Amino acid sequence: MSLSPFGLFRRKQAFSRSATRHSCQIDCELVLTDSMAAYDGRLIDISTGGAMFRPRLAYLMNRRNEPVELRLDGFSVLGEIVATVPAGFGIRFEHEIDEQSLLALLARHADPARRAA
Repeated sequence: MSLSPFGLFRRKQAFSRSATRHSCQIDCELVLTDSMAAYDGRLIDISTGGAMFRPRLAYLMNRRNEPVELRLDGFSVLGEIVATVPAGFGIRFEHEIDEQSLLALLARHADPARRAA
């Protein structure tokens, strides 16, 4: 068996997302379903398959593989924390939300009249 030093420097395969992310600023609540602890914060991007949640806390606890519930605009979405990064918690939804519902949510929060109310 021979080892080639060139195999160590091979470029890793690029990660590709299955859904388009949309930047947003949507206030919501994240509930850790195991402990029922709730955190206020904001979604900073969202797609049909997941979202990035930024808690209002100054310190982010490293969490992974924890079941969560996102509550916003009168509905909730179940998911799981799959990553903790400086920007917040990466959440993968248990079931994808449909594109029309996602676009309607984004449109509601992009409307300046709704923000002023």
